[in-house]
Amino acid sequence: MFVWDGRHYELVGDMIGAGVVGHWVGPHERNVPRPEEYIKVDRETIHLKDGKLSFRLMEPMEEAVYLDQVKLLAVDHPAGFDVYPNEYFASNPPFPAFRVIQSRAAQLPAAAQDEHGHDLMPHLRAHQYFGDFELLPFHGFTKTHSLELDLGEPYRGGPLVLLMHGETEYFTATSVYAAHQAKVEAIAPYVEALDGNGRWVRVLDDMGFPAGGPRTMTPDLTGKLPIGTRRVRIITNLQVYWDSILIDRSTQDGKLRLTPVPLETANLAFYGHPRQIEGEPRGNVKYVYEEVSPTGPFARQAGDYTRYGDVLPLLTSVDDRLVVFGTGDEIALEFNPAKLPAVPPGWTRDYFFLVSGYEKDMDFYAADGFTVDPLPFKAMSGYPYRESYPLDGKHLDYLLEYNTRHVSGNEEPGYAYQYPPAKSQKH
Repeated sequence: MFVWDGRHYELVGDMIGAGVVGHWVGPHERNVPRPEEYIKVDRETIHLKDGKLSFRLMEPMEEAVYLDQVKLLAVDHPAGFDVYPNEYFASNPPFPAFRVIQSRAAQLPAAAQDEHGHDLMPHLRAHQYFGDFELLPFHGFTKTHSLELDLGEPYRGGPLVLLMHGETEYFTATSVYAAHQAKVEAIAPYVEALDGNGRWVRVLDDMGFPAGGPRTMTPDLTGKLPIGTRRVRIITNLQVYWDSILIDRSTQDGKLRLTPVPLETANLAFYGHPRQIEGEPRGNVKYVYEEVSPTGPFARQAGDYTRYGDVLPLLTSVDDRLVVFGTGDEIALEFNPAKLPAVPPGWTRDYFFLVSGYEKDMDFYAADGFTVDPLPFKAMSGYPYRESYPLDGKHLDYLLEYNTRHVSGNEEPGYAYQYPPAKSQKH
């Protein structure tokens, strides 16, 4: 997702990763998708473009996207605290419920070290990524590693949230299958606390992890730690990197005002592949929106995609009428803030962007990974499913009117990028 920042379209982050469908997780077992995801758009990043708040939602990789709804929320709050959506990639239900996390005067840990005993505080103070773990030959997997944090003040009850900014190098269905053959299973990050007897006791089975590219996640340890706890540690074998960790003990009683920003236009078109820049650590990818190639080394799943043009009627509610698009496609989204209430004196405004939808990797070990069908839907029992996608009049009309762009899957891929000389574009 990109947002207009006053000069160009700036990358905010990747989305819908937790909505992946058909992902192989074990013999005769597929993942449970979580279609809803929120991401914060900082007020310093977003600026008006021709009176609108302008976003671009794009698929640069070899995936099919099934987008059901988008929503932009203006989050007004006193300037004395920050706000974050309650977000993380949970491996299984229950998934994080939407709520606003309020943060006042969050503090660095008193100490932080990895499983080797390396002092990580210089990295946290400098906002530098760390992750001195050994990679396994299965994409996204590492040898089991830990992160130990000193909370500073012992836990005496009350609120305690970790604000953890990081990114994840995703595993794939193929790498999960390969790891399983080697008797390596994914270990979702879990939290242990050092109790008064000097024993590490598990207090949270699935802390979650950042859903792809850099973002802040909010593990809530409120009421989960033994009284007096000062040290906690996080253990996983996933390729997760952190560059900021703060400890927040704020009460969640500040005033808030959430106001939807009306979506005015939504247009689907082919855009191409923006220039990709690999950062450090691996997986910290940036895209230069204005430097775009019409071709790329990607194929498309075979099937019927949504025709190009106006798709606004499909994105205003969760109704299983999906905008289906693939590699190189984008949706231009324009939100109209004209009728938002004024920001009260002493307050400020941030934005949360919501997507509801799914994605499917073009992966040999993904279920039906080389076709668009079957279409996911909210009430499905799993993916793939035995029941049917809704075929009432409303959904039949949708399929016949919108999903008319057929791709055979046999088209010749571009194999390589063809970037023109860098120049500013108005889009």
